[in-house]
Amino acid sequence: MTDALQALQDQYDLLTARLPDVLAACNGDACQMDAINTQYAASQANYFNAINKTFQDDDPDVMSLVDQMKKEQTALTAAVTEIGEVAGVITAITTAIQTGTSLAARVTSGGLAAGG
Repeated sequence: MTDALQALQDQYDLLTARLPDVLAACNGDACQMDAINTQYAASQANYFNAINKTFQDDDPDVMSLVDQMKKEQTALTAAVTEIGEVAGVITAITTAIQTGTSLAARVTSGGLAAGG
């Protein structure tokens, strides 16, 4: 697995594991819950859309985005583990997902899905 795909998987796995707790912290606030579910769906799409694609791991943009995702993963982990203000958690999730979306956009067609 490439570093890029691993970063997307790590983000998706973290959000999957913490989603029930983050949603519970919303205390029934539909707007907050919708914002979190929307970002979760984006993380899921980023990961699943990249699974059978190819990343150019030596591309400076890909390398930079992977480094950025690793840094954001630390902040995201803290935000969803020690839930304080839900708005802050939503901001952390949104920031991390935006980086993941940028990284997922760097895949090239091919890879296993196209046979090589």
